[in-house]
Amino acid sequence: MSDDPQLAHCTARIGTVLRGKWRIDSLIGVGGMAAVYEATHRIGRRCAIKILHPEIAVSKELRARFEQEALAVNQLGHPAAVNVIDIDTSEDGSPFLVMELLDGESLGKRAHGSGGIEERELLRIVSTVLEVLDVAHGLGIVHRDIKPDNLFLTSSGGVKVLDFGIARMKQGGSNVRTRIGAMLGTIPYMSPEQIAGGQIDGRADIFAVGATMFRVLTKRHVHEGSTESELLIKMATQPAPALRTVAPSVSPEVGAIVDRALAFDLSRRYPTARAMREDIERVLGANAAHHTSASVSIRAEVSSPISVDGPTMAAPALGQSMQAPMVVSAPPQPAAASPQAGSNSTLLIIGVIGSFVVAVCLAAVFFVVRSPDSAEDTRESAGDDTSQEDKADGGPRTVATSSNTSTPSSTAAPSSTRRPVPNGKYRLLIKDGKYPFCVTSKLKKAYPVRTNDEGVKVCSGTPEGPIPIDDLKAYHPSEFQWE
Repeated sequence: MSDDPQLAHCTARIGTVLRGKWRIDSLIGVGGMAAVYEATHRIGRRCAIKILHPEIAVSKELRARFEQEALAVNQLGHPAAVNVIDIDTSEDGSPFLVMELLDGESLGKRAHGSGGIEERELLRIVSTVLEVLDVAHGLGIVHRDIKPDNLFLTSSGGVKVLDFGIARMKQGGSNVRTRIGAMLGTIPYMSPEQIAGGQIDGRADIFAVGATMFRVLTKRHVHEGSTESELLIKMATQPAPALRTVAPSVSPEVGAIVDRALAFDLSRRYPTARAMREDIERVLGANAAHHTSASVSIRAEVSSPISVDGPTMAAPALGQSMQAPMVVSAPPQPAAASPQAGSNSTLLIIGVIGSFVVAVCLAAVFFVVRSPDSAEDTRESAGDDTSQEDKADGGPRTVATSSNTSTPSSTAAPSSTRRPVPNGKYRLLIKDGKYPFCVTSKLKKAYPVRTNDEGVKVCSGTPEGPIPIDDLKAYHPSEFQWE
């Protein structure tokens, strides 16, 4: 290490003072473009200072890209984006950024440590990252270098997105462009269109998020090659392998989310960061009692700048269509059993006739018993047609979270005071362990589960209004009805 001239130059700064106010205390790390130091302001404030290498600073393009980081982060104003306090130039002409000093470690370091990261914890981290990207994309900012080392986990349990230095900005930036031979990004996490040098949008960041999750969950990259050229060709031409073919222990729900994020075809990838975050929150919510109200309020604040095509679902299994929304279908009514004619025996013929008579009688009894319920179905349908949330949806009910729906009618009672009706009218339908619906007996009606503004998960669109799901019993398609 002592033979490295760049490291020696960076280490030599320790103990010096920048612009008469920032004392360099220690070297945190050295990257390809800059070195990061721990420093103390003359009034005692501790911070991190990122100084561009002198050989990089001679390039106007790279200087502009470095300065763009401060502009991008300040435009975001998001608490999960590292805060840039100041920007200046050192006495030797090297630009530097003054940033908040973080205590913790990167996602990459945590994931490959002895403890690793559990699946649920990874979902929580990625949900925050997608929240930041949702805001950035709404402002026309594409990060372009999401990877485990640029996601920082603070000792207090927070998440910070680092290094917006190569972000592409639609407006207000330096219009830094990629030149041939100056590829921006980290190859194992770059989308095919980004490697090809084509026009990119927020979906390139979504791919990088998927590649980051793939790396953490499988301990390998999406594609691997013995040389950089081999890796570039694979990333640009080959679809990612299905996650669970590499790591079978990963849950199907998480596997589907990662697979859709890594879709080679742009039209099959998540259209927005928010759409991917909704699926992640849905998986997290399936096993959690509630979400924090802060998370919900942040999502509401950043919802307006982004245009979302509609509620999204986690990616279906490979080879299935991704266009049709998931709906709950009522199972077919059980048909009466008919004996198979295995011989020409007279006894079997008599048995067939007898069974037919019994079936006719049972059918008559069934329709007599079922007829009183038809009025209830009519009332439920009428309630559905007039539901404010259903009008906002504008179509069939699908699984969605509250951030994609209009605000419920002000005449509805607060969701926190709603409780399941005494007769146990609703239960939670668990389909393959995911995507809960509230259903009535015999699966006559199904209502999506959403999270309201207070962070409470409720049956949405019911004639009675939003009903909290906390006390509802589970119901499986194998059950035909309940008492």
